[in-house]
Amino acid sequence: MKKQNSIFLLAAITALLFGCSKKQAEELKPTTPTGPSPVTTANVTYSNFAGALFQTKCNNCHGPNGSVKVVWAFNGLASIKNDTRVANSVLVTKTMPKGGTLTASERELLQAWFDRGMPE
Repeated sequence: MKKQNSIFLLAAITALLFGCSKKQAEELKPTTPTGPSPVTTANVTYSNFAGALFQTKCNNCHGPNGSVKVVWAFNGLASIKNDTRVANSVLVTKTMPKGGTLTASERELLQAWFDRGMPE
């Protein structure tokens, strides 16, 4: 029985570590919806950067079909605004995203988005 528990625990840990997509490692190239002007820390919003970042980096594990949606479920802007753990996990402790990383530019824009009050 003890051996079975150990095997199950090892399998569960392996699934969590490697279950998320490698797509999370791809860097987002933010653009504004109104044209080619680049997204900056002064104009970053959910619609021009943060939404696509969360969709790409978080949705595979925390989305409707994700394996860890019970920990935090990503379902749009409200799910981020209503859970202070998100900013902490991504920007402070840097424990997310599992199986991928954020570039320095992505972190800078995301930090600016949180600092600006998470505009839509």
